[in-house]
Parts: sequence; structure tokens; C-alpha cells
Amino acid sequence: MINLRAKISRLNLSVLEEGVMYFFIYGLVGWLIDTVFESMVFGQFLPGGMFRSFLLPVPFAPIYGFGALAIIYLTKHLWGRHIILSIPLVGVIATAVEYCGGVMTIALFGHRAWDYSGSFLNLQGHTDLFHAIAWTLLGWSFIKFIHPAVEKFVKNFLAKMNFGGYTRGVDK
Repeated sequence: MINLRAKISRLNLSVLEEGVMYFFIYGLVGWLIDTVFESMVFGQFLPGGMFRSFLLPVPFAPIYGFGALAIIYLTKHLWGRHIILSIPLVGVIATAVEYCGGVMTIALFGHRAWDYSGSFLNLQGHTDLFHAIAWTLLGWSFIKFIHPAVEKFVKNFLAKMNFGGYTRGVDK
């Protein structure tokens, strides 16, 4: 018989704790980026992401959290070693997350949160060439500059808060 309690007690929850922190940080940051971009394009304040689409009462865009997690955990082994492979892979992952997010939003809520139907080389209006290129460039910046700083912050924060006996990554 499997001793589930023993298996759970041996799990490394630090990966889960980090993932939850990354999800919320990048969901907020993504909402901010979306809000600034949309506000600049239309010349008035427009709250970004799902806040505008569903009147979600918090400044948060889950699609960015999911995208960040996908990039972090699907490409981490390539970082620093195979930049030629990681840059297009990040673009493909981010574009796939955007496409799947669009499909799932319609399936779950019966509502289209974004629509690129009129854009060049769009895929059922869920993503297009412009956004695929933008996600690739943003993804490279994410891997190279943004996530290393956030990763350091998260690991230090979790260690200082002593979540689950968390001790990895603490700056001395």
C-alpha cells in the first residue's frame, strides 16, 4: 500500500511556492504592461487584460502568469547554453499560451477577451504575426533580464518568510 503522507512529506514544495509567487507577480506585471500599452495606443486610461474584458475587480491578467510559468519551466534547461534555440522556443511557447488562452476564454466564458481577426497572419483571431514577434522579443528580455531579478527576489523573500522551511537561494 502506498503511504501518501510519507510521499507528500518528501515533496519539494519550494518549486510550488516559487511557481505561485511567479504566477501572481507576472499576472500583475502583465496587467500593468497591457494597461500602459492599451492606454498609450488609445490615448486614454484603459485597464488591461481580463479586467477590461470581464470587469475582474483586481489588477491582474492570469494569461501573463500562465505564460511566464510555461516559459520558466519549459525552457529553463536551455537558458545560457542554447540562446539560439531558446529565443524561438520562448516565442512559440508564448504564442501558444496566447492562442490557448483565447480558445479557453471563449470555451469557458463564452467571451472573446481579445480579437486579432483583422490582423496579418492571424490564427482564428487569437494570435497573429505581430504578437508572435512581440512575444518572442519580450520572452528574450524576460529570460535575459526580468526573470533572473524576480527569481532572486522570490527566493530571498520565501527564505526570509521561512515558508515551509524554505532555504534555497538566500543571499548571504
